[in-house]
Amino acid sequence: MRRQTVFFLSVALFLVNCNQNFPEGALLISETDTSYNEDIISVSRKISKNPFTAENYYLRGNAFYFQKDFKNAVIDFNTALGLEPKNPLYRYRIAETYLEQDSANFEEASKHLKAAVQLKPDYAEAQYLYAKLLLARQQYELSEPILKKLAKNPDFGTKAQLLRVVALKEQKDTLMAMAVLDDILVRDPNNYDATMQKAMFLMNKDLALASQYVDKALVIDEFSAEALYAKAYIQQQNKQYANAEILYNRVIKINPSHVFAHYNLAVIQALFDNHDAVVDLCSKILDLEPENFKAYTLRGYAFEQQGNKKAARLDYQAALNIKPDYSQAQEYLKELI
Repeated sequence: MRRQTVFFLSVALFLVNCNQNFPEGALLISETDTSYNEDIISVSRKISKNPFTAENYYLRGNAFYFQKDFKNAVIDFNTALGLEPKNPLYRYRIAETYLEQDSANFEEASKHLKAAVQLKPDYAEAQYLYAKLLLARQQYELSEPILKKLAKNPDFGTKAQLLRVVALKEQKDTLMAMAVLDDILVRDPNNYDATMQKAMFLMNKDLALASQYVDKALVIDEFSAEALYAKAYIQQQNKQYANAEILYNRVIKINPSHVFAHYNLAVIQALFDNHDAVVDLCSKILDLEPENFKAYTLRGYAFEQQGNKKAARLDYQAALNIKPDYSQAQEYLKELI
């Protein structure tokens, strides 16, 4: 009995000693584990041979990242950082991974990006992602100096300026946003993003000029669902419904999940009393976006025009359950009763 106790104790000590041959918290993967692909197994072999080489965990973390296994990527990047805490690349990559997860960890991402920039002040990729993160958190006063600095970078200048446009737009500084856009377009006349941003700014001010920019965007990218949708919307505003219908259908062919194209197409069908088509289109919208109260209301209207008051009432009420103050559904429901 005593021999067995000594044996089990020896096995336990052996296992502890084996684990101590790897960094604390490291992910241990057997070469025979078939739940991982060859890329992961290949790097895991290198880790087994050199368990304290940070680069190996970084490489495996990248493999996990591109397989969208963000949980294990974080473990490997953290292990690499534990071995080389002053490596700015590892900081940047773990920040990217934290932001890719379903529940993005902004705090951890921000911490690592800030550290990466401090470790390498000219690290443009980290600066850009950090500014983007700050902008997402509406910390404009912190993102602005970073973006201004990046505006001089040949690789990130235009991207940084476009982020500035978003920030300025959110802060209601339309004049400055337009000035930045114009500066981009002077330097890069065929920049698609700047062209579309300019069109969007003009949409409610000068529809004819907005149309010119949309046409220019379509020359740059003829298969852009965004630009095609904008052109269709302009045609609809100009009461060119047949042209708008053709364009909305092109948008849907490129992007079947384009809710706005489905909805505006349904509005056009309603104008011409094509109520069966309205019901079909609104039903597709509600499959894509179950909380779309406007689709419920428009479908309810189509049902009502078809004489199906029970279905209409249900849809109007569904719209109001989602948005109780939606006046259109309130009025339709009141008139129906």
